[in-house]
Amino acid sequence: MAKEFIQLPSRDSLGTINLNRSVFSTITTNVIDETENVQLFEGSKPFKGGVQTRIEDNQLWLTVPVRIQYNTNVTDICASLQNQIFESISYMTDYKPESIEIEVVGFLF
Repeated sequence: MAKEFIQLPSRDSLGTINLNRSVFSTITTNVIDETENVQLFEGSKPFKGGVQTRIEDNQLWLTVPVRIQYNTNVTDICASLQNQIFESISYMTDYKPESIEIEVVGFLF
């Protein structure tokens, strides 16, 4: 069953650190906001939009639907975005995501 948080390994006997799914979504959204030529896809009510997080067995999978500026190299932008999200999450939370999928759902004109 999917959980709502990730539990980081304990470094001492003082307690544990639990990170909610929204932490990872917020970090991902901030990275996208700072990246040129990319916009997070925000769907309407019947369609899903925004960063989708899934946590199972203390592992994190992210699916990020984006729209990319027309006339740019999609492969390079997606690879760069994936790397930036991974680096930001690793740096800010000391946790490495299992998978980060970038879904191109449209283009910006």
